[in-house]
Amino acid sequence: METVVIIGGGLAGHRAATTLAELCPEQRTVLIHSESGKPYDRPPLSKDFLLGAKRPTLKGSELYGDRIVLRDGTKATLIDPLRRIVHTDIGEPEHYDKLLIATGSRARQFENLNVDPAQIHCLRTESDALRLRAALAPGRRLAVIGGGFIGLEVSSVARRLGCQTTIIELAPRLLPRSASLSLSEWVATRHASEGGELRLNCADLRMSNNSKGEVALTWDGGAAVADMLLIAIGIGPNAEIAADAGIDTADGIVVNARCETSVPGIYAAGEVTNYPVPALGRRLRSESWTVAGDQAVVAAQVMCGLDAQYQDLPWFWSDQCGVTLQSFGLPALATRLYRIGEVASERWLEIGTDDHGRFVSAVGVNPGRDMTQLRRDAKAGKPISPDLMSRAEEIDPSEIYLATG
Repeated sequence: METVVIIGGGLAGHRAATTLAELCPEQRTVLIHSESGKPYDRPPLSKDFLLGAKRPTLKGSELYGDRIVLRDGTKATLIDPLRRIVHTDIGEPEHYDKLLIATGSRARQFENLNVDPAQIHCLRTESDALRLRAALAPGRRLAVIGGGFIGLEVSSVARRLGCQTTIIELAPRLLPRSASLSLSEWVATRHASEGGELRLNCADLRMSNNSKGEVALTWDGGAAVADMLLIAIGIGPNAEIAADAGIDTADGIVVNARCETSVPGIYAAGEVTNYPVPALGRRLRSESWTVAGDQAVVAAQVMCGLDAQYQDLPWFWSDQCGVTLQSFGLPALATRLYRIGEVASERWLEIGTDDHGRFVSAVGVNPGRDMTQLRRDAKAGKPISPDLMSRAEEIDPSEIYLATG
């Protein structure tokens, strides 16, 4: 009996395991999961779960213990590609015929931080979310370091729970790496209208406890005081175990469209991968729930002997302040922008193209069917629908996305 071992119990590891169980039931599938219990869905952790919702489950969880061997509470420590063994911190090593690395990412840490650890939060796991949920009490002051999607989502929820929130961002705008200027401005206006404080251009940020035990934050030209911090300055790939095994890495584990690494028999999927995007003519590492799940399915199909490739564009969404924000493709590549709807409203979409009119990105607020059509056409290799373009107006080039880091 062939054994497939999966390292990582996030969405990618779970989706690969359940797909393998369906496609190749004769194989033995082992999932090594560092947390306790079955894998769970992570996006709700920054939203409904903080409001008291139950642990978010994933489709196919009933297969654990039946058709999937779950080694939870276990950390993979070393891959031996010559002997095809995965060593762990608990129990006997696992022998594999094929191996999938789906180790995901970890929250980036912050320097110049001299604060009581009890007042510092990050958000990657269920235990992180439970700890943060217990701290979000009415009247408490939350400082969010980082104006990206996670920090904004938590800020929105925290205000619903009666907290005061201050978002502190090094860049001159929110969502500095993932949105057009118009979307950044829309989000800033929306959060401010709900009572959220925004502090931008916060260079040389420092944090420490004052004599009252509060968190005192200072930066060039400003200061603030809070009861607790959420560090939300991005994530980094957990690629060390792959690098130590001699697998090629470069801002993640380098894979091809079939999710194959540089070592035969070893695959990778999810946030930890650096993968090719032929439609955009480049490689990238994507922090996308959809990419993680779909890429894992491709990896499982390939491990079962099927001819499959992952070639889709990254797609993100974020629920906050009563709306859904979406980003598709890579906004940094847009040289021309077209807009459907009024940017001051709660439903609009911006389409980005390159100088040759080829689609590269779309961002918007509650974009609905228009975004669905763009995603469907892009996946089929079709150009932008004439119907969409007939309803779009080209906007000032000064609003083109500008990368800030």
